[in-house]
Amino acid sequence: YVKKGLLPAPVKTSPNMAYYDPVCIERIAFIKKIQASRRLPLAAIKGLLKEMDRGRDVAPLLELQTTLFGGAGKKMTKAAFCRASGLEPDELVLLCTLELIIPLEEQAYDSHDLDLARQLKKCMDAGMDPADLKFYPDMAKQIVRAEIRMREKYTRDLDYEEDARLTLEMTQMARGLRTYVIDRTLQKQLIAFKGLKK
Repeated sequence: YVKKGLLPAPVKTSPNMAYYDPVCIERIAFIKKIQASRRLPLAAIKGLLKEMDRGRDVAPLLELQTTLFGGAGKKMTKAAFCRASGLEPDELVLLCTLELIIPLEEQAYDSHDLDLARQLKKCMDAGMDPADLKFYPDMAKQIVRAEIRMREKYTRDLDYEEDARLTLEMTQMARGLRTYVIDRTLQKQLIAFKGLKK
């Protein structure tokens, strides 16, 4: 937690002895509670602690963080993930390099990663080259940059609580809009097809 910036550095008195600030007890309890109840990655919890240190109520931010990161379930090691997904370690490395599998924490895979990995494995076993899917993360980066610019435009002058509220609403809308627009665009294209071929 100290290395990740979640706790203040202790006062080292010898190579294997250090004194920690008493505030660390409360911070560790908060971290453990949020990890257990909300399944947030440590980076998200770090953001909550930063706002708490500023004296802010983190309830609105916690709701936003839960929407963004929550529900991913228990983390898996690389070995457990390969067993569960059916991927070989070199296949997993390739998928991560192509940014088709994007763990939120290094070497810690969750259920979202697993669901997609299983689907990718089936397609790879059927002969699909994962490199052909590289356009997904490339386009996603463009979409995310545009969404962040839009959020900044509309939240720039808002106070903390209003910013968190509007950001949550915009996040929920964007999630629905991404799926809807892509699916509808595909459906419109498919209407023009006669069977499986153009």
